Amino acid sequence: MRGNSALSYRLLLVCVASLIVSPAHTHVHTSPDGSTVRWYPHECCNDRDCRPVVQVRSAPNGLWMTTDNGETVLVGPQDEHRRSLDTRWHVCLAKDLNGGLVLQCVFEPGNS
Repeated sequence: MRGNSALSYRLLLVCVASLIVSPAHTHVHTSPDGSTVRWYPHECCNDRDCRPVVQVRSAPNGLWMTTDNGETVLVGPQDEHRRSLDTRWHVCLAKDLNGGLVLQCVFEPGNS
């Protein structure tokens, strides 16, 4: 009986642990408006690098893009544009060693 009790206890622990531990959802962004983006590719996004753009302004040498968290970056004509999977612009920005922004990827909606 003691062996069955220990086995039942271990099985119960495994079941509880599987309920508590959820799979990691990397590259998911939830905007302040509640919309979720799950399609950011691994090579662009380090879990927090990619964000929707809320403002696009023309510049002589490209487009100034401001993300939903207030970061602004200049996207030039030489930067590779990928197709956005929704109707919004998105950029992936990382920090360099000096704390400056480095453009990783740009996603352009089909209607641009």
